[in-house]
Amino acid sequence: MEIIRAGAQWKEEILRFADRIFGAGVQPGGFAELIPDVYGPGAACDGNHLLVLEEGRIQALLLTEPTTFVCGGEILRGIGVGTVSVAEDARGKGYMQLLLKTVREWMDKEGYAFAVLAGQRQRYAYWGYEPMETRLVMRLDAGNVRHALTRERTGGLEDALSFAEMEEGSEAEGQAFSLFESLPLHTLRRKETFARHLKSGRCVPLVIRKNESFAGYLCESVRGGEHRIVELELSDGKLLPAVLRAYWIERASEGFSLCLAPYRTEAYTFLEKICAGCELRNGYQYYLADLRAVLSFCMRAGQRLNGLADGEWDFRTEGRLYACSVRKGEVRVDEFFREQAGTERWNAAGEWEKSELVRLLFGLRPAVSCPDGVPSGWLPFPLYLPEVDAV
Repeated sequence: MEIIRAGAQWKEEILRFADRIFGAGVQPGGFAELIPDVYGPGAACDGNHLLVLEEGRIQALLLTEPTTFVCGGEILRGIGVGTVSVAEDARGKGYMQLLLKTVREWMDKEGYAFAVLAGQRQRYAYWGYEPMETRLVMRLDAGNVRHALTRERTGGLEDALSFAEMEEGSEAEGQAFSLFESLPLHTLRRKETFARHLKSGRCVPLVIRKNESFAGYLCESVRGGEHRIVELELSDGKLLPAVLRAYWIERASEGFSLCLAPYRTEAYTFLEKICAGCELRNGYQYYLADLRAVLSFCMRAGQRLNGLADGEWDFRTEGRLYACSVRKGEVRVDEFFREQAGTERWNAAGEWEKSELVRLLFGLRPAVSCPDGVPSGWLPFPLYLPEVDAV
């Protein structure tokens, strides 16, 4: 048995193996259609898979795809873990545990701050993965749209709007990419494969035009007859009511849902007034290899997005003290061992199990309860991976 990082020559065998293991779960088209930016025609698939081999045959594999958050001039480097596959006759041999251990060692060596994956929570909790996102799902049914998004409310602008599938290499693809990159917090994507990337999860990227001029884009997912907008960006936010009504008229007459990051407060404030219902949900699961780096990035992102109140908070986990502060808008996160912090400060800081801590900092828990001492409005820190970025 050996573990290798696969080169491009393994692509077809990787696809055959993964498609066979996942079966109906990835049909039609298999992984090449499910994640076209990674497995589709033209995708190199070079160096981003770990394989367990027995006598030259794949027995287990997983994908490690770079996943980077960008906010202003700062970046947070991580990886997306996906396509987790084990041959049926190799299950119980500990191969997936070995691969996940290898991933952690590789992350430490390469300086990645986090890993993110989707999957059964209890299975990956053994390796420190916890649900650490909150996401909003706003539901608009047909009657709700008809009565809440009236022509009076939209100014009749829906008549000037149209939707067309985004074409790779088109001018509209470049305009959509520029719009995405202008967001104050976003993931790192490639301009040359932007449209293909937006097709992940069998989404359909649509260009939005107003009187034939580029006005934004959205990603549509249709499963079981239910329409979802998983990503929506507009050049002019004031067009949102008209875009939603036009989408309902043209593509989703039975209604649809819209997924939002909680920090998208302007869109939420509008949708909360008109939607049929709103759900606050867990997102993906994360393993934090560098807690200080993640804290520092997310606090600065929170300050940039909506502002953080001045204050400070110390806490302990896994033998270290983390001192978080905001003073006159300046964010600072320090990390201390016990002897560096001093006895008094160490004893005064609350101690947390890391799994509980990260759910508090980034997950749903602050919506239910928040411990004393945490400055008002700090939590949860912004962490949201768009659906098309998940592997």
